[in-house]
Amino acid sequence: MTATISGTGRVLTDPVLRKAGSNDVLNFRYAMENGYGDKKKSEFFQCTLWGARAVSMQNYITKGTYLTVLGAEFSTREYETNGEKRVSLELKLEKFDLGPRTTGSDDRRADAPASQTTGQSQNGAAVNQANDFDDEIPF
Repeated sequence: MTATISGTGRVLTDPVLRKAGSNDVLNFRYAMENGYGDKKKSEFFQCTLWGARAVSMQNYITKGTYLTVLGAEFSTREYETNGEKRVSLELKLEKFDLGPRTTGSDDRRADAPASQTTGQSQNGAAVNQANDFDDEIPF
């Protein structure tokens, strides 16, 4: 089964970058909450990010990162462990958005440079204006 889903959640494990043939792939576990009130539950996914984005994002996606998935390809994989049948929920990330930066020492995104734009004040002097967007993240 293959479908496209969207949602928000947190990264559960530090990502692992590996090679799959000649392609780079970044793997990590992700949890997304579903439902409301007494019916609220967490769904757990194995996420993959492929290609050049996998290499460039390995330092920005860390355990605990808030991640909004915007149209990931969802699939299930059945496998057997010790004679017991299991199902793995998998997401192939296509579009996603990182959550707000934190100042915690374990969040490597906090060290990423914010983009700067230069404007002019009313008297003509150059002024640096911090922008909330980081042009260094390639997506």
